[in-house]
Amino acid sequence: MEGLVGLIKLVLNEVLIDVRDLSSVICRWILLFLCQIFNMYRTLCLFILSLASSFIVAQSSYYYSNSIQVKTNYRQKLVRNSLLAAASVGVAFALDQPMQNWMLGHQSKIGDGIADVANVLGEKKIMIPALGATLGVSYLIKDETLKRTSWNAVKAVAVTALATEGIKISAGRARPFMDEGPHSYQSFKNDDQYKSLPSGHTSLAFAIFTPYAETYSRWIYVLPASVGFARMYKNKHWFSDVVLGGSIGFISGWIFTHHPRKNIQVSANGVVVFF
Repeated sequence: MEGLVGLIKLVLNEVLIDVRDLSSVICRWILLFLCQIFNMYRTLCLFILSLASSFIVAQSSYYYSNSIQVKTNYRQKLVRNSLLAAASVGVAFALDQPMQNWMLGHQSKIGDGIADVANVLGEKKIMIPALGATLGVSYLIKDETLKRTSWNAVKAVAVTALATEGIKISAGRARPFMDEGPHSYQSFKNDDQYKSLPSGHTSLAFAIFTPYAETYSRWIYVLPASVGFARMYKNKHWFSDVVLGGSIGFISGWIFTHHPRKNIQVSANGVVVFF
C-alpha cells in the first residue's frame, strides 16, 4: 500500500512538472503570437492604444459628474465618435496608394496656392503662438466662453502632441516622397523621413480647432480638413496618416470640450492631476 502511494506521488510530481513546463511553453507561444500580430498590424494596434488612452483620460473622473443623463449621452457619443474614427482609419489604409496617385495627377497652380495657405494652419511655430494669443485675448476681454474653449484647445494640443510623436517614432513609416510604398516601416529610427504616421500638422490643427468648432460652429472643421488635404497634396503624407492624425486631434479636442466635468481628473499611485 505504501509503495502504491509513493508511486502515485511520484506520478503526480512528474505531471505537475510537465504542466508547469507546458504552461511556460504556452505562455511563450502566446507572447510570440502577440508580437507577430503587433508587427503585422502595428499601426492599427498603435491607434487602438491611442484611443484607449483617450478613454482612460475621459473615464477617469466620469463617475463624479452630477447628471446621469449627461454622463450617458457623453459616453454614447464618445464611443460613436471613436468607432467612426477607427473605421475611417481602416478604410484610409486601403486607399493610400489610390489617393496618392490621384493627388499627384491633379496638381495645379490653384491647388498649389490652396495647399500653401492651408499648410500654415498646421504649422506649430505659427498656430501655438496664435492659440496663446487667443487665450490672452480671452482674459483681456473677459470672455468666459472663449477662455474655456481656448484652455480646452491647449489641453487637447498637449495630449495630441504626446500621442502623435509617440506613434510617429514607434511606427517609423516612410513618407510618400521616399517612394518606398505605403507599407514601409522602420520603427524607432527617429528620422523625419520615417515619421509619416500620423500627420503632425493635421493632428495639431484638429486639436486646436475642434474645441472652437464644437463651441461656436462646425463650419470651422473646414480649416483643419484643409490641412489634411495640403499634406497629401504636397506628398508629405499618406491618406491614412492624415485620417489618423485628424482622429487623434479630434478625439482629444472633443473629450476636453464635452467631458461632464470642467476638469478631467487622472490619478495614479496617489498622484492626482487635473486637466
